Amino acid sequence: MFKVLIGVLALLVLLVMMPLAVIAFSAPSSPPPMASMAGPLSRVNFNDVPVPGHFQARGGTGLQYYAYPAASDKVAFLVHGSVGPGTTMHALAKALRDAEVSAYVLDIRGHGGSGRRGDIDYIGQIDDDLADFARNLGSAKSGEVRTLIGFSAGGGFTIRFAGGPHGELFDRYIFLSPILPGAPSLRANAGGWTNISVPRVVTIASLDRLGIHVFDGFDVISYAVAPENKEASSCYSYRLFVNFGAGREFARYLKNLRRPAAVLVGSADEQVVADQFAPLLRSLDVDVPVSIVPGMTHVDMISNPTALRAIVKAVSPQS
Repeated sequence: MFKVLIGVLALLVLLVMMPLAVIAFSAPSSPPPMASMAGPLSRVNFNDVPVPGHFQARGGTGLQYYAYPAASDKVAFLVHGSVGPGTTMHALAKALRDAEVSAYVLDIRGHGGSGRRGDIDYIGQIDDDLADFARNLGSAKSGEVRTLIGFSAGGGFTIRFAGGPHGELFDRYIFLSPILPGAPSLRANAGGWTNISVPRVVTIASLDRLGIHVFDGFDVISYAVAPENKEASSCYSYRLFVNFGAGREFARYLKNLRRPAAVLVGSADEQVVADQFAPLLRSLDVDVPVSIVPGMTHVDMISNPTALRAIVKAVSPQS
């Protein structure tokens, strides 16, 4: 009997130690910097970035945003891509403002001037933040049309938001080169942009299902960011990784869209496969048009004048 008890205790210790060992020794390493991601932004003039504003989200945390006001009845809210910050959307925000569309860019929590870099407090907090931000600006005026535009990981998150409980807060949605994990539209490791610690993700997810969340703050993904880029959130915790994107449940969110939406993507995108979006949406019986912008790479979609014109046209067709 004593030997059986010792064996059971040893097994319990092993069951406890194994996930701890996986989490402790499987941190994601940083992939080599991806020059094509930084190149297009190096040609953007950031000297006229607006002075950031701040608002208080639920829980009392102050979050940062940038406003590009225009005198019109069209308003666009922009969600940046992975690593951020919001200023990466500067060229697009200016193009919208110049087309008489007021634009607002939020530093998504965990990026730039919003909260702790690379982490959030709970899964779902970014959804709450965006809902709080939209409400903080007040109710839409009569005739005002509000569009939520998300790029890359932010495009995936925008799909999550559009198909989630807050989806009717906006009138229209535009997904720019959205990241959809597990879909045929996503290249392996996002074309070299990401390195995900799958053992850590699987282990933390398993513990979460048991109600154990103490490891949710551990990094599970690293991005191909140059070390000198001090504005980037180059690693994400499990919490941020799960929340900032559509995840593998993207099909459920897409099928639950209640507002008009569109996908825009560049034909030369390094992270996603442009011609796979339309077949994917057809297979899901989701009626969302896909526009492929010739010659545009991933970051070109938020920086190149050709791509910006296509997005402005999607937001404001008469422009």
